[in-house]
Amino acid sequence: MRRSPRALGLAAGLLALAACATGPRGYPTAPPTSSNKPGPTNTSPGTGPSQPVPNNTHTGPDPAVAVAAGGLHTCAVLRSGAVDCWGRGGSGELGDGNLRDSPRPVRVVGLGDVIQLALGDQHSCALVRSGQVQCWGSNAAGQLGDGAGRPGAQSARPTTVRGLGDAAAIAAGPSHTCAVRKTGQVVCWGDNRHAQIGDLSRQVWASPALVPGVTGAGEVVAGARHSCARVQGGKVMCWGTGSHGQLGDRGSARAPGPVPGVDGVQALAAGQGHTCALKAGGGALCWGAGFGKLPVDIAGVAGAVALTAGEAHTCARTGDGAARCWGDNANGQLGDGTAEDRKAATAVVGLGQAVSVAAGADHTCAALRAGGVVCWGSNGAGALGNGVAGEETEGVAVSVRNLTGVSEIASGDDFTCALSGGSVQCWGAGNMGQLGDGSQGDRGGADDVSGIEDAVQIAAGRNHACARRKSGSVACWGQNGRGQLGDGSKQTRTRPVAVAGLSDAVEIGAGRDHTCAQRKSGQVVCWGRGAEGQVAVGKIEDADRPTIVNGPFGQVTQFAMGEVHSCALQANRIPLCWGQNRWGQLGNLVGVGTQTGQAVVPVMKLLPAEELAAGALHTCARTSNSEVYCWGNTDDGQLGAGLTIASVARVRVKDMRGAMAIAGGEAHACAAVAGGQIYCWGRDNAGQLGDRGTQLQRFPVAGPRIDGVIRLSAGSEHTCALRQNGRVLCWGSNQRGQLGGGTGSQSTTPTPVVDIP
Repeated sequence: MRRSPRALGLAAGLLALAACATGPRGYPTAPPTSSNKPGPTNTSPGTGPSQPVPNNTHTGPDPAVAVAAGGLHTCAVLRSGAVDCWGRGGSGELGDGNLRDSPRPVRVVGLGDVIQLALGDQHSCALVRSGQVQCWGSNAAGQLGDGAGRPGAQSARPTTVRGLGDAAAIAAGPSHTCAVRKTGQVVCWGDNRHAQIGDLSRQVWASPALVPGVTGAGEVVAGARHSCARVQGGKVMCWGTGSHGQLGDRGSARAPGPVPGVDGVQALAAGQGHTCALKAGGGALCWGAGFGKLPVDIAGVAGAVALTAGEAHTCARTGDGAARCWGDNANGQLGDGTAEDRKAATAVVGLGQAVSVAAGADHTCAALRAGGVVCWGSNGAGALGNGVAGEETEGVAVSVRNLTGVSEIASGDDFTCALSGGSVQCWGAGNMGQLGDGSQGDRGGADDVSGIEDAVQIAAGRNHACARRKSGSVACWGQNGRGQLGDGSKQTRTRPVAVAGLSDAVEIGAGRDHTCAQRKSGQVVCWGRGAEGQVAVGKIEDADRPTIVNGPFGQVTQFAMGEVHSCALQANRIPLCWGQNRWGQLGNLVGVGTQTGQAVVPVMKLLPAEELAAGALHTCARTSNSEVYCWGNTDDGQLGAGLTIASVARVRVKDMRGAMAIAGGEAHACAAVAGGQIYCWGRDNAGQLGDRGTQLQRFPVAGPRIDGVIRLSAGSEHTCALRQNGRVLCWGSNQRGQLGGGTGSQSTTPTPVVDIP
């Protein structure tokens, strides 16, 4: 299918709040919303197949409220003010700290309180409520406005636009950006080779420059080589190159000037070589490429309340939540199920709940009233966000991928992985390859582990993770300095590798730097760090491939493994442990300070156990009466019984009854009880207890209340909960993106994982 050039990626997404706000002198900073005046029902028949928009009813705690589209990437503003982006990311335009594409949403780091987005070809900008503007991505033409623009420059994280603290609205062209100030003046920065900045004294502006002669502006839009502003009286001022007539019938003029014959305008949109305006009655006018120098009425847009323009197509959102598009349709960007260009507006098939619509170069997206996002058109670099990266096109709307159906979670030190329908997604720290996607960068949102589509169980250690596959083989990835990946080497792997000689595993588990599995025969094998006897009883050496653990094992239903010890829960509900016992973490009543490493021993004087959890140097069990018992080190209060010295015997966690799930972090532990309340105890330096504090707790404290929790997992300084509906929430440290979403370095309250809402 023919592809049009990718010169323009422009579309600004506004919060519903911003749509009602007023700019200077009372002019609205966004088109009027449909809340008080629904538009007429669309009656023109669509030419594509009659099918509904995907049922993307995002009911999580942080739904999307607006979208913006760029050249080959898309971003969404969430209700919290955070931003998610997906698609092309090679210049840092996704803002997640990386330089790579993502076909599914990733969280922009360090950004909050956003009220508007504007996306260019390879850069993105956000207007925050304070009036500051933050930009990220390519800065080759100074389009980030931070004064550091030069050929090859880029930023994968938001950077502040210099000297601009009173912005009321923003817009982005392919390589320039503009803002309306609260004074009604307009400033622009970036590429000025075609006079699109308005100040002709330089070809590049690396920081904001005042557009001369434009006052009383309430809105600005940016095309490929031109810019326009809506000013008092609904008049339109444009500047830049008008070779296609995009400035109106103004001859060869390049300086800012009024578009003849256009007034009473409610909103604007600018494409590569055309400009459109929303009329007071809901109709639309366009001029420029494909239309000529004189404004042309567009048929079929009665009831329009907002406009958005891509490279060579335009869309209008109507008051009833539908959208109608016209122009180039080579990539299905009109959403009518065909690839036929349209001069008159045609309905987007099945769309009826849109609150925001944004057009990119060759694709279009809409935020839905329920909080989800759908996209259609070109999927180059994953711009549609449906989890597929490639050049495929979609002529009808598809959902931006929001994973549900998560069945298991596992946390390492600073990362977490989730199992969903055979695939594994990881987020957080990635410097050791522990995210399994071929990279070594941190990521603040979930993404697929490469090549795993048949996983049935996952486990995570400090900086490595493993998946048991349906066939019984095991694949591992991440740090491998102690042989914990089991592939016969000690080479770090950024993608999964098969554990050598293991094809019949029925259960797996991971400790700090070692891994274990039970085979169909009942044999238990371990590999990785073994200097304390945690891999092979009686041996104090590492193993880079599976090694037999000699012990009286029955059927293992769960492994729980710490830094230097290993435990296995059997079907008879008796836990067995082995490895170092210096802090009593084996629970066999042998004195603190002893190191066994010589035998597999049962935990003594413990009621039948339903679940085990291991921290670095302590172990806990949820018993058949729904109480929780712990043993081992308690320097940070991680036994939950008020002790200040280690215990070789199990002690009951104070007042803990009705436990449904438990988890052990490095030096903390948590339990979920019936009714959704989560209690935690131990170290709390980063908010991992979820009690809105950061003080060590030797007894359980009430953390978050989350309905329907079925599993918990805990890392070094963060904790995650899996709900019955397959969604994941995390809290604690976010220094490496291990919460999978949110902004800031930590959160004491649950944060929904991006892409697993």
